Amino acid sequence: MTRKVSLFICMILLSNVSFSQELYIMTHPAANLSRHRIEFRNNVMSYDNFKYYHNSFEINYGILGNLTLYNSVYYTLDKGYKFIGNYEGAVRYRIHDADKKNYHLRFAAQTGAVIPVNAKPIVGDQVEYELHPGHTVKFYNFISDITVPSVDFHTTDNYTFKNDVIVTNLIKKLAITGEMGFNVNVPKSDFKFGNYFDWSLAFGYLVLPKQYKSFNDVNINIYSESKAYYFYKNKFLGEEIVNSGGFRLDTYIGIQAIFLSSIMAELSYKIPVHSNEYAETKIGKRATGLLFSFRYLFFL
Repeated sequence: MTRKVSLFICMILLSNVSFSQELYIMTHPAANLSRHRIEFRNNVMSYDNFKYYHNSFEINYGILGNLTLYNSVYYTLDKGYKFIGNYEGAVRYRIHDADKKNYHLRFAAQTGAVIPVNAKPIVGDQVEYELHPGHTVKFYNFISDITVPSVDFHTTDNYTFKNDVIVTNLIKKLAITGEMGFNVNVPKSDFKFGNYFDWSLAFGYLVLPKQYKSFNDVNINIYSESKAYYFYKNKFLGEEIVNSGGFRLDTYIGIQAIFLSSIMAELSYKIPVHSNEYAETKIGKRATGLLFSFRYLFFL
């Protein structure tokens, strides 16, 4: 009986190791939330030396051990916690596991949609959006002006349908994840943001504890996450806008602390690495960003 209890505790601790390393800050892992587990997450991203903010809130739910539902919305503090941005919903299904001692390989697929909320329809040759709450940009005469991709906005009038494949490999204390997705934008009116590919390559490493002594040990993980995009050109009334589209690459360096296996505080710094987009070459360098995230997980 004692041997069985010890084996059960070891299994819990080993699962806690993989659980902590696979909860990336910016990247989708191939892992899922446990069945009937709920995650509340609040994200605050600052830009331009804390001049502008993106705030988002998530409620995620483990439907099955290999199927998770994700929900996210943007809100602003400037208007009394008003929900101002798109709603994004997705499901992630873990397709396959290959588990060994201190090693596993997981494959998952994720599909979802971004649904416009409080969007201003674009019916003429003028675009006016808030890149961040309080930071409005305007574009006129699309042929000679500059437009940017849909991922830069907290709300647009385009629906986005997203599909990703994800692979995560855990080798002792190191987790490596690769992800690739294709995203289709469908306009509500005359202006269509370009479809785009996205790729991610992320590394997570468990720094502490050196050796697990308790299920409630504090976990410290460090991350390097790189995200690349290729944007097709935007369109107005079916015609391509010359000054749009392009490639970008960003890297995020982050640290994550996990307490009691259910409370997580995360900090991540965004570094723009490269871009050949028109917004980069004509307007100037894209801003760095600082993300603070807080999560709480519990079982129903």
